[in-house]
Amino acid sequence: MHKTDSKTWSLFSLKTIVPAAIILLAAVAAYAMVATAPKARKKAPVAIRPTVETANVSPASRRVWVPAMGTVVAAREISLEARVSGEVKTVSAMFVPGGFFKTGEEILTLDPEDYALALSEVQSEVASAEYDLKVEQGYQNVSAREWDLLKGTAKGTKADEELALRKPHLEKAKAALKAARAKLRQAKLDLERTRITAPFAAMVEAKSTDIGATVSEQEALATLVGTDEFWIEVSVPTDRLGWINIPVGASEGALARILTGSGANRSEREGRVIRLLPSLESEGRMARLLISVKDPLNLAGNADVKPLLLGSYVSVQIDGGTLDGVYAIPRTAFRENNTVWVLSDKGTLDIRTLNPVWRDNEAVVFDQGLAQGERVVTSNLSAPIQGMALRGATEAEAESGTPDAIGVKAEEGGNG
Repeated sequence: MHKTDSKTWSLFSLKTIVPAAIILLAAVAAYAMVATAPKARKKAPVAIRPTVETANVSPASRRVWVPAMGTVVAAREISLEARVSGEVKTVSAMFVPGGFFKTGEEILTLDPEDYALALSEVQSEVASAEYDLKVEQGYQNVSAREWDLLKGTAKGTKADEELALRKPHLEKAKAALKAARAKLRQAKLDLERTRITAPFAAMVEAKSTDIGATVSEQEALATLVGTDEFWIEVSVPTDRLGWINIPVGASEGALARILTGSGANRSEREGRVIRLLPSLESEGRMARLLISVKDPLNLAGNADVKPLLLGSYVSVQIDGGTLDGVYAIPRTAFRENNTVWVLSDKGTLDIRTLNPVWRDNEAVVFDQGLAQGERVVTSNLSAPIQGMALRGATEAEAESGTPDAIGVKAEEGGNG
């Protein structure tokens, strides 16, 4: 019985101790591996420096151009009307829409026959009136001599004397001659008016008659527009008027550049501001200016100058003068709430609130708040914070191959 118990205990001890020993040895081996393994290096936190594009600023003189849009309109436009009635006998080959005429050049003629006959009749009336006056003047001389002989003995009133001297007869003859000469002048005018000429250098915009038509007095024959000058009616914000020289009296207005077309077809012309119109634009409530453009159709034939067409919608830049000692930055570098981002010499972001003196579609201009050589950030930042670390693109190129971070030396650990 005792031997049996001893054998059983030995078997139990063997089954228990062997696995426990194996587990213990495995634990010791694992601990030894962990304890003797090399330790990983510990790195300090890295401060990220975003890379930004910048533009250096310097004080300079800058020409201000006030942008505007406008429509080309005729400076001079008339309805050409007949001064006398008659049949259209001849028309010029240029009497077509788009045709040009110089001042005084013949456009068309009306049948002059009736007016030539009327002129001959009136000339006869004038000759007759001149004859009657000369005859009456002869009577005057005879009556005067007779009155001289009789006035010492004859008695009568002043009226009797005038009748005796035939003064009423003389006045009637003079009046008749004056009326005849007036009719002669009118007859000559009527005959001249059968020849219709251009009152100024003009282009035919539209015509409403042709050869063979019978026209009446004051009937419209054509619409003419002057070719020496066109106007451009432009709209500008009222707060921009202070930049523009608007002429008073004989003074000269601001220079204007008129831009038409694009690319290879782009053309630029010059004009002058001549008037500020008295009323605001009905829809946009903007001020309206008139700009004069000489020889708008380029009849002088200057190379690279394209004609301005009536009704064209054109871009205009009006001279607003020159600003001296100012700083200009790209419009995209002017941020919300009138702020500008500057990359300081310390490599940090400086957010400044600045008030511009001028801005347009391309640039924003300041007369204070910036200094020579400062770097204005032109690219975007997702979360700009005053004083945050930055680096310029040129610095990033110089540091190519290095991390985009402030160099902080990593702490190294040894093997345990």
